Amino acid sequence: MKNTTPTMLLFLAAVLFGNCAGGSDPDYLGKARSCVDTLLEHGRDHYGTEHSPLIASALDRKKLSLLEFDGKPPRMKGIRNGDRSLKGANPMHDQDLYQSLYALTVLTGDKRYAAEADRTLKWFFENCQSPATGLMTWGEHIYWGFRTETVAHLRDENHEFYGPWVIWDKSFELAPKACVKFAEGLWLHQIHDHESGDFSRHAAWSKHATGQHNGYPRHGGFYIATWARAYEHAKNPMFLEAIETLVDHYDRNSSEKTGAIPCSISPNLIHIMWPESNLSLAVDLWDAAERVPPLLGLKMRQRAVKTDEVYLSLAHEFGPEGRGFVAGANVDTLERLTEGAWTDTAIWATAYGKTTDAQEANLCHLRWRQTKDERYRKLILDAASRYLTSEPDATAVLYPGPMVSAINLMLICHDLTGDKRYLERADHFGKKAVEIFFDDTSSLPKASSVDDQYETITGSDDLVAVMLKLWTAKNRPGVKLPIELNKR
Repeated sequence: MKNTTPTMLLFLAAVLFGNCAGGSDPDYLGKARSCVDTLLEHGRDHYGTEHSPLIASALDRKKLSLLEFDGKPPRMKGIRNGDRSLKGANPMHDQDLYQSLYALTVLTGDKRYAAEADRTLKWFFENCQSPATGLMTWGEHIYWGFRTETVAHLRDENHEFYGPWVIWDKSFELAPKACVKFAEGLWLHQIHDHESGDFSRHAAWSKHATGQHNGYPRHGGFYIATWARAYEHAKNPMFLEAIETLVDHYDRNSSEKTGAIPCSISPNLIHIMWPESNLSLAVDLWDAAERVPPLLGLKMRQRAVKTDEVYLSLAHEFGPEGRGFVAGANVDTLERLTEGAWTDTAIWATAYGKTTDAQEANLCHLRWRQTKDERYRKLILDAASRYLTSEPDATAVLYPGPMVSAINLMLICHDLTGDKRYLERADHFGKKAVEIFFDDTSSLPKASSVDDQYETITGSDDLVAVMLKLWTAKNRPGVKLPIELNKR
């Protein structure tokens, strides 16, 4: 014990105490750490002509190598093959793994974990960027191929954010030039019309090829968050122009009757709104407003407040037979849609494009943290109430993602109220997740209850991160982990 640090002593004591007190309880920390150690040792890019520190987004759990298949990969229910990253690394799918590495350094005192995250992210930003557009090989459709040493995809070469990138502070610290170049590429090669702000969430990676009429608010928020960070770092006024252009775009195209932003200006979609998308934009606007000059920041926050009033006026339902959050509404009347994919949320869901109550409530929590509006707090607790008695359907295909959102929501409500029922429920779902997604054949979690590979698109890395949060809540309450479970 000669070289043991105080942090390490606390860690060892907590593990011993947890093991003695827990008996048959899962060792969340041990399982998370074992998974991460396995990925660091066996999941790296040792393929092709150039080896790198990148970590695979999908692996055979037993062979600990890239998946092997001829032609098209086997399908997974609810997951489009064109969105999967099966032959390399997609850090936007994997960012909760990197957050887990940083969290493990906090919990164990072992600096190796944070150093490995730094090394991997730095290599990615400095080596996996389009020389033509500056866009990164990540997101909904593209990733970095281990054997091809370039962009890889199963359907098309479109660059599209999969969700928010929540590690910008660390990314700019590690690779500032590449991050600024990416932010420039988002403006120059993702936005179609620099006057009106019209854009598509899809743009080509290897050449300038933009689209129109497909600029979902949530994607606009992801861009604005990027530009605000880049402006903070580089002070290039182009990023302020980019931000204001998109804010004006959404203001100009919002409903004159309600102030709601349509999901896009496509003729097929301009009459409806996706509330979750609008709220996601509001979250990014509010955070980004702190990083730009005051007048622009005021305009951004005014846009966000308009969204609050729209979102909080919707007829969300959380009774026993309630339809959950409003997932789609008429942009001019705010009446809930009753047909099509975008109608209600569900307590448990796995289908493509479907949002769970917990996932939406976690988004409400992000907005509550910014505004402290008690109406958001009530929505969070109302949504959480259904998880105190609900169980996932054991006969359905289950993914880690919905379980992670439910556990995270229970931890949030425990923090909000101090009510131990929520922590107990988080532990209940944690035990179920371990039972469903782990077995004795591998230290890696399964992609689903019926799919035996490790695959981050379904939330395998998210499960590792939430297990660390759960262990900390039970054993080291008050410790703040660098983990933002932010699926939106």
